[in-house]
Amino acid sequence: MPNATVLDQPVSLDQRLDPIQDQRLEPILDQRQTERREIVHPAMVSLLGTTREVLHGMVRNVSEGGTQVQLDEPVPPSTLVKIEYEDNLLLGEVIYCEPAQYGWLVGVKIEHGLFELTAIAKVMQNF
Repeated sequence: MPNATVLDQPVSLDQRLDPIQDQRLEPILDQRQTERREIVHPAMVSLLGTTREVLHGMVRNVSEGGTQVQLDEPVPPSTLVKIEYEDNLLLGEVIYCEPAQYGWLVGVKIEHGLFELTAIAKVMQNF
């Protein structure tokens, strides 16, 4: 069983998601194998296999295997999603969805990603 840290007092959602705010959580959150990059960028999230409209939100962070998106409404775990932000397209599965101060924080395990789509399109024009 991996090492765990037990906290003796309640921790807010924001503290659990941001180790900079609470150094006691560092051993829990830093078990990821790749570095997480904090960003704030508008995103369009499509729920695959549904007729729902596109949800608009903000990408909060990205890492090699996942991303966190802030949305105005919840998305059930196991939902397949397409996330478009900047010049990137990500396909993945919702792992968690938790209420936050402003909306919902949705964690997505990324299965496939296309990055710098404009550059890819230019290269493909030559074929």
